[in-house]
Amino acid sequence: MVLYRKIAVVFLLAALLFSLCACSSGKGETGGFTILSSSENKDLEPMLTEFAQRNKIELRFEYTGSLNIPAMIKSSPQDYDAVWSSNSIWNASIPSSVLKNSKSISVNPVIFAVKESRYKALGFSRDTVVNDLVKAVEVGKLKFLMPSVTQTNSGASAYIGFLNSLAGNPPVLTEEDLTSPALQESLKKLFKGVARNSGSDEYLIDIFREGDYDALVNYESSLIELNKQLIESNKEPLLFIYPSDGVSVSDSPFAYIDNNDSEKLETFNKLQDFLLSADTQQKLEGLGRRTTYGGLVSNVEVFKESYGIDKNAYLSPIKYPASPVLKMALTLYQDLFRKPSAVVFCLDYSGSMYGEGNKQLVAAMERILNHELAAEDMIQFSENDEIVVIPFAADLKWVDSTHSGTDTRTLISRIKDTGTGGGTDIYRPVERAIKILNDFDSETYTKSIVLMTDGESGGRFSPGTAYDTPVFSIMFGKANPKQLDEISRLTRGKTFDGRTDLINAFKEIRAYN
Repeated sequence: MVLYRKIAVVFLLAALLFSLCACSSGKGETGGFTILSSSENKDLEPMLTEFAQRNKIELRFEYTGSLNIPAMIKSSPQDYDAVWSSNSIWNASIPSSVLKNSKSISVNPVIFAVKESRYKALGFSRDTVVNDLVKAVEVGKLKFLMPSVTQTNSGASAYIGFLNSLAGNPPVLTEEDLTSPALQESLKKLFKGVARNSGSDEYLIDIFREGDYDALVNYESSLIELNKQLIESNKEPLLFIYPSDGVSVSDSPFAYIDNNDSEKLETFNKLQDFLLSADTQQKLEGLGRRTTYGGLVSNVEVFKESYGIDKNAYLSPIKYPASPVLKMALTLYQDLFRKPSAVVFCLDYSGSMYGEGNKQLVAAMERILNHELAAEDMIQFSENDEIVVIPFAADLKWVDSTHSGTDTRTLISRIKDTGTGGGTDIYRPVERAIKILNDFDSETYTKSIVLMTDGESGGRFSPGTAYDTPVFSIMFGKANPKQLDEISRLTRGKTFDGRTDLINAFKEIRAYN
């Protein structure tokens, strides 16, 4: 009898443990509510979480780039209950049977911001148009930081605004407009002014604040916060440019993912009503987000006239094109309009990479260097790009390059045929990459180094090493994050974690070069 009681107790404890685990599980959990959100909304999560806690709603956020959202929902709509994108244009391809009850939560223009002294020297004003920016770049008087056009909403929105304005503000942009030689030439001239690209709006703000740059493109709300920080640090503030020939505006739609669950729908309605309530809308304006399309704002302490903001001015938002035109525009940017890249890939072929690690590395590199495969993710190199590959272990295994980013068959073949073996020294290939890129003109190319390693490295940088080329590192296996983070800090680069998905880490890195 005692034995039976013990067995019963064990089963009871097991059942209780299973129940507890089920209550704390991830996506698709009964009673929980999952929001797939653009990363731009991270700063608003505490506001919504506080409301959810008061109303006994178990809320979860999953963040990604706006351009990734449609594919994620189409592949697994059951994993999400709502989507909070940065712009309705990215939701247009999601079936209406899945995406419902979409409403704009706030309005955020994507604008140009220029240091006050440069703004005045160039004669910019509230009447400035996009072509004025092109002319300033053409004469070498304007360089700017730009979010990735193919990987971020802010970059894509700004780009569509440039297109629309330089095409003469048609009622809606068409494929025929995109083939205009004059339009294409103007865009090439404008993007020659890009000093750095970024796959993250937050990272773009950070490198502007820490570096010596004159201008950048970003959300109005982010630039308001940046200006506040610059002024508090006694640094030169920015003046904002809202091109008078049209502004790109993101509408932050909050929409329901219909999985035939009436309780989830009720929860969604509560969350959406909260976001649209007068109190929340006032708080959003306090964070630099507009709440009406008319552009009028009441919070003069946030939307300061000294920043170049006219709180009484009506914004003239551009009309976004149809999906096929948008796709064509993004492809043209990647293949034709953007400033060419000069990229050195430093790839770890040490002994610890033997087997699965090397297979993943080779697959990731083939995905990126194969033009057709890379084009599926809008990360393809163009024929104007220069690519160098340096496999390394304790020393360099070889150095090879191509003068056309579309002619990469030899590089892919050598990457596949190279064997692993030896120790690890990440500093030698990076130093060699820096020397190689010194021969490339920064006026012509966006220069960067991609370092991938899976272990702790010996060695160190030689005295006198220059750190003016960003190094973007991918941490893999048992790589030492301190070493990689230090290289990122020295070069104003960034470290990515590729331990769970190396291919996606490589894809993410492409937004920075």
